[in-house]
Amino acid sequence: MKRRELLVALAAGALAEGSTGLAQASQAKFTGQIDLPKPNLKGTMSLEEAVEKRRSVRRFAPKPLPVEAIGQLLWAGQGITSSDGKRAAPAAGALYALELYMVTPTEVMHYLPDGHRAETRAIHDLRPELRALAVNQASVEAAPALLVVAADPSRLSARYGGRANLYADLEVGHATQNMLLQVVTLGLVAVPVGAVDGTPAARKLGLPHGQTVVYLIPVGFPV
Repeated sequence: MKRRELLVALAAGALAEGSTGLAQASQAKFTGQIDLPKPNLKGTMSLEEAVEKRRSVRRFAPKPLPVEAIGQLLWAGQGITSSDGKRAAPAAGALYALELYMVTPTEVMHYLPDGHRAETRAIHDLRPELRALAVNQASVEAAPALLVVAADPSRLSARYGGRANLYADLEVGHATQNMLLQVVTLGLVAVPVGAVDGTPAARKLGLPHGQTVVYLIPVGFPV
C-alpha cells in the first residue's frame, strides 16, 4: 500500500474508531505490509532539550497514536539512516540483533527497516496478557501503543561467542534511548519497562524462535 492509499484509509475514520491509524490501514490484509510515512529528519526540538525533558510517565490520555508518530518512533529505533544500510542505533558488527514490534488495541505490527515498512502479525489486543507478564504494571495495558524491543543474540554468536548476549543487551539500550528521546520531540510520553518475562512474552507474541522480549515501552499522549 502506497502512502497516498494509507492516508486515504486514515481519512476514512481510523481515529473515530478508537484505534491507531496504522491498525486501521492494515486491517484489510492481515498478513500484508504497508509503507510507513517517511520519517521527519528535521525536528523542532534540540537534542539537549529532549534530554532535559525526558521523564518516565505511566499515565496516558485515551487517544490513539497517529501513523506518522508510530513510524517515526520505529525509525528512531531501527530505521536505516545511510546508503549502505546502517541503522539509527549502534549494533555490534552491524549484525543487528534487534526486532521492533508495536502492539495496539487491535493488532501487533512488526517493523521492517528495509523500505521503512510494517507487517501485521496479529489482529487482537495482547496488552492485557503482556501486562500479566510484566509484574502486572498497569501502564503496559493502559498505553494506546506498546513498543516491544526483542533481541536474538544468536545472530551475534558466530562472531562474538560468549559476549553475544552482552552486545545484544547494549544494542537494546542504544535503540531504546533513541526512541525515548524521539517520544519527547513528538510531544508524547513513555516509560521503559524492563521487568518482563522475556521468553513467555515472546511466545505470547508469536515471535520467531531465538527472539526474546527485553523491553516494553508503553507510549501515548500525556494526560
